[in-house]
Amino acid sequence: MTFPGERSRTKAWLIASGAAIGWALFTMVVLHLISSRDPVFDTLSSYAYVDRGTGMLGASVLSLSIGSLTALGALAAAGIPLSRTTKLLFVLWSLGLAAAAIFPASYPEFPDPVSGEIHLYACLVAFLSLPAAGFSLRDNLRGTPAARQIGRLAWGSATGLVVFGLSFIFVRLSDIPFFMTLTDIVPVGVAQRLSLVVHVILIAGMLKVASAAHRVGEFRGVPVETGQPARVQENNVLVGREMAFSGPGDQRGTHFAGVHGIERDSLRTPEKAHRVPGLRGRDAVAGADRAVVDMKTFE
Repeated sequence: MTFPGERSRTKAWLIASGAAIGWALFTMVVLHLISSRDPVFDTLSSYAYVDRGTGMLGASVLSLSIGSLTALGALAAAGIPLSRTTKLLFVLWSLGLAAAAIFPASYPEFPDPVSGEIHLYACLVAFLSLPAAGFSLRDNLRGTPAARQIGRLAWGSATGLVVFGLSFIFVRLSDIPFFMTLTDIVPVGVAQRLSLVVHVILIAGMLKVASAAHRVGEFRGVPVETGQPARVQENNVLVGREMAFSGPGDQRGTHFAGVHGIERDSLRTPEKAHRVPGLRGRDAVAGADRAVVDMKTFE
């Protein structure tokens, strides 16, 4: 059951995540505009050493890390079912980004082998973890429209990662003429940026699911008396059934307020509208659809 305070927290998490990710993207775009690096063949890691915009790469990546953690907070506050695996993978993605921002890559003109190794493996952990988190979340929502949406985005994220991985291998083997040709066909800079973009799109898809759950949070808080149909406003019921979950779930994976379906009152019997306690001052509409309640949900 979701209460007003929980809905407020969900909105706060959504705003914080959107602001952090938006700032990360804005900073990254500005960095590309003012630096002299080649975005086609230079990786993002090389932007730690630029003629203009020093420090902007780290700030952008850290902001994305914060936005990812707050996205996880939004999912949890909205009542999206999250397994320990999903949470762990989300944290690994965020921590990997933070570590990559703090420890820059090592280049011949700026050698730092220790920092370079930490940066390399932090990026590897981060870029592998987010698609896996998407698949894990899809499994948590299995059988719902949201699961299909998250699944498609997770596959896109994984595909982008594979393309980036191949381009990285081509660069490492560029001493061989054949692989040198492949580096021109699949430039590592373009592949890495594409992978990052689809990763961010996956996070945006997760935020969309959290936002959908937030919008129907009031529906989940409808009080129900034992043995009585839950009278709710028809628009709330319809929104609830159009929400991302075909079988709406709370944080325990059960149904919203025990509502299993909608029973139509074809006669629309006119009767005096009465107030139902707990609906925050609104009157229930007489003759409206009734939510059929299974009290086993509450046990």
